[in-house]
Amino acid sequence: MLDQVLPEAEVRPLETVNVYIATIEPKQTNQVIKFVRGKLPATQGLDHIKQIRKTTTDDGAVKLDIVLCQELALSAQVLDQLLEEAGLNSIVTPRIHGVPKYPPLTRDQFELWKAAWPTTFREDTNRHPKISDEDEAAIMGHIQSVWGHAAEATSKGELPIVAMIVDPLTQKVMATSYDTRTSTGYILQHAVMNCVAAVAKREREGSQNQRAEYHHQQPHSFGSDPVAPVCTAKQGAEPGTGRETTPSPVCGEKRKKHPVNETNSFTPSPESSASLLLRDEGVGNTEDRHVKKAYLCTGYDVFLTHEPCVMCSMALVHSRVGRVFYTVPMAASGGLGSQHKIHSHPNLNHHFFVYRQVGYQAQQDKVKEQCDADTVNESKGASKGLLALEDQKIDC
Repeated sequence: MLDQVLPEAEVRPLETVNVYIATIEPKQTNQVIKFVRGKLPATQGLDHIKQIRKTTTDDGAVKLDIVLCQELALSAQVLDQLLEEAGLNSIVTPRIHGVPKYPPLTRDQFELWKAAWPTTFREDTNRHPKISDEDEAAIMGHIQSVWGHAAEATSKGELPIVAMIVDPLTQKVMATSYDTRTSTGYILQHAVMNCVAAVAKREREGSQNQRAEYHHQQPHSFGSDPVAPVCTAKQGAEPGTGRETTPSPVCGEKRKKHPVNETNSFTPSPESSASLLLRDEGVGNTEDRHVKKAYLCTGYDVFLTHEPCVMCSMALVHSRVGRVFYTVPMAASGGLGSQHKIHSHPNLNHHFFVYRQVGYQAQQDKVKEQCDADTVNESKGASKGLLALEDQKIDC
């Protein structure tokens, strides 16, 4: 069973907001509701609560509790005055009661919060997608793979932090990279950043190969551009105006090509051997490639040895990944569950699923062994202990 990192809205405790309620006889319902809707301010942000709940007195008589309005909307004196003017002060006695401030998003919240006041609830199964046994086996296989590369990174004096990006439709590894801050001295070369850069490089090379193949296959005369639109306009005077016309880029003249600033990209500079680009024999082949997506890693799975920092978490948001699986939580710096929950932040326009401590049990002995045996290497400024990274508050 994988441990999903749930959004804050799904794990928050019950919070209440005060409203005025009153207990009435069932036969008085229509009269009181007409008064509430006609004379009292409507409740704001409480569409999820039901206006009436059924109660039973000690002697078995059925009564109804009805929500009148929010406490902040009216003072008790004004409410009493309105009831007196409507002739309802003899049958309606307002009192303050707390009702759920937010709608329940999970079954557990619903079962707990309905004791405070009845709420509407419709379970969204997309919030907690089921993972099949076959999918879970593939996930565990990828997690084992990244830990294997973590040992390789450690042997090279790097931090044992590894990222792998996989296409879940084909289970094809798009890129695998480890952290190279130690060897390069470049503080932004986290494993996730290196891995996203590796996918970008793969996409760029594939696109270049496709364009080269297209130009090679298209027959055209010397000097012609097979992709340029045909233009019938000619340079000269515009008829009837005497103004000179100039060729438009739409009519065949190419726009000036802006140079690419490689130093501002995520590509390691100098290029590091950490970007392994595993299983990339198919680069440039169009047979096993999906239709080009709007974003670099749309829908891809990401497997990590350690929980990413906020910077890397935002990089995953911008890359539009679908799911992230990591083994070791980073209590001091983690951006996907420990310190922050970037993947479910309500102000961001992309959300994805996150699962933590994936494969931790299988790696626990290795992690503990290395954590007990290794110490900080003063000459390189890196720790080879996998769990010791958290103790040093290193961003992953």
